[in-house]
This record gives sequence, structure tokens and C-alpha cells, in this order.
Amino acid sequence: MEHCELVPGRGIRRDTTDIFFGMPRKKLRDALGWKAGGENMWDDEDEYSTPDGNDWLRLRFLDDKLCDIEVMGGNLVHEGIELVATTLPDLRVALKNSGMALEKTQWLSEGHDCVDLQVVVASREDAGDVGDEIEWVITSSDFRVE
Repeated sequence: MEHCELVPGRGIRRDTTDIFFGMPRKKLRDALGWKAGGENMWDDEDEYSTPDGNDWLRLRFLDDKLCDIEVMGGNLVHEGIELVATTLPDLRVALKNSGMALEKTQWLSEGHDCVDLQVVVASREDAGDVGDEIEWVITSSDFRVE
């Protein structure tokens, strides 16, 4: 299972590999072992899967520089708080215990903003399915909340 650490406002870190906003696409592809294949819906996105074929990570680029990170599987942790491999109720409690909160998103069309971490979190239910398990966490160089 992939394990990453959230670095708010900068991106994520996987072991010793930084996946930070503004990094060149080629450098990230080389570091993450990107393999061409399948049909990406958008030519500005790279998708990565775990060895067992589960969706793990989607990176979006603007002018060949990383601008959005979507984590769809594995573990994503910030200061001991699990953001992906958890449920929305458990995440709310963990964030509250750390003085943070989830609020209805102002940035995307679905999910919940955690302004302190500069992420949007969506449960399966938020994404149109059934369940309170986390479906994805997105962070962006453009994260803004009014």
C-alpha cells in the first residue's frame, strides 16, 4: 500500500520523493515510474496505480508543471492524522482533536474543505456512491477559500 505524507501548501511526500507543486512532469514521471498505457481522459493528467491495480494517485499539470494532486488510495497522513484510509466521521473527530475542521466545500463542486491543510476531502457518498469511506483527497496550488 502506498504511504504518503501531506505537506500543506506544497504537495505530498512519498518516502524520499517530493511530489510538490511546480515540479516538472518528466521529473515526477521518472521518480514515480510512470508507465504509458490506457487512455487518459485528459492529456494534462498522469494516473498511477498500486501494484495490485488499484487507483492510487492522479497528478494534473499546467504548462508541464504540477498543479493538482488527487490521492485516491493508500495512506495519506499529516501529523499522525490519516486522511484517505479512514471514514468521514473518524476524520472529522481526528481533525477536531487537532483544532481543525471540515466544512462544506467552497472550492470544488463536492466534498469538504479543510482550510488548515489546504485540501478537499470527499467521501464515497459525496462522490455519488454509498458509504462514508474517503473516496479522494485533493490538494492544489490554486486552493482558495473565500
